[in-house]
Amino acid sequence: MRLVHVTPFYEPDWAFGGMARAPAGLCRALARGGHEVTVVTARVDGRQPDEERLGGVRVLRLDSPRALVRWLVPWAPRLAALLRHEARTADVAHVHGHRSGFALTAGAVMRRARIPYVLTTHGTFPDHGRHRVAKRILDLCAGRRLLHGAAAVVAVSEAEARDLPRSAVVVPNGVEAPGGAPGASRPGAWLLFVGNDSPQKRGDRLRDLLAALPRVQLDLVGPFGEAFRRRFHDLDERVCWRGVLGGDALAAAYASANLLVHPAVGEAFGLSPFEAALLGTGAVVAGGHGCGEWFRRAGGCVVPPDDGVALAEAVSERLERRAIAEAEAHAVAGFARSQLTWEKAAAAHEALYATLADRRGGETAPL
Repeated sequence: MRLVHVTPFYEPDWAFGGMARAPAGLCRALARGGHEVTVVTARVDGRQPDEERLGGVRVLRLDSPRALVRWLVPWAPRLAALLRHEARTADVAHVHGHRSGFALTAGAVMRRARIPYVLTTHGTFPDHGRHRVAKRILDLCAGRRLLHGAAAVVAVSEAEARDLPRSAVVVPNGVEAPGGAPGASRPGAWLLFVGNDSPQKRGDRLRDLLAALPRVQLDLVGPFGEAFRRRFHDLDERVCWRGVLGGDALAAAYASANLLVHPAVGEAFGLSPFEAALLGTGAVVAGGHGCGEWFRRAGGCVVPPDDGVALAEAVSERLERRAIAEAEAHAVAGFARSQLTWEKAAAAHEALYATLADRRGGETAPL
């Protein structure tokens, strides 16, 4: 099949987390399966080419105004024309995200071209307490039409499926180690947080955790604003800001940590605890949503959401008794290698696409 994936962010734009990583893993696996896969995405780094081939995937990038990229809603002036051209020969389209200009434009173009499209929101449907009014207005204008006009909706967890106003097929993300570089051992007890300063990531909980565990040090990997950094200004000796990492550098950060901490809520899937496990590092994860759902099923440590005491106790126990974290990491890694592969995710999507491809040129009523 000829598949067109539209995503606001794509590899190697790892600063945008799962929205870049998940489409890349899926598209590569689909290409390995013999499908012709084209990705249309925003150019975040001006040095990136207009067109290139990555892992067997044809990637087309368009310039987006920086302000829109900064607000995570990229759009490009030539986007609609490019999508109309790609739709001429597409069997199925797959739209990633919910409120970006790329997603909304793709939905409109594919509906007019009568190309069935799959929508995966990747946890972006809830407002997460940010910009609620703007998001509601956008949903009324175009977002709901994007969602309800999809031939099928995919959720990456049962928790995410419950967030959506229509039925969804649950297909978990695949998980793979970002690289293979070994991590250097360091003296002391080192925790690792991989994420950003979005409220649902609950990075602000880390300050209380450090207060509860005064001998612990913390690595923070990801893009963090100055306001967030200032919260840790008096803990400079215990906090290391690593910036955005990918590939072997991210793998080394996972492998060199004693334990990963993932206090996020509203996380539809959560890649980092599984990536850490594949590199031998255990994690403590907050439950209550998709990440806790999958991590508990895999045999990892899950504590109640927004429970600072439970989080500190679980972290302390695993730092004192390293064998517990090692056993959990081993269990989670085994689960990921058998159940959370991109090949399995691609097979599930392939079956869905095959059903929808028969509708090419006809009505695209929701499944």
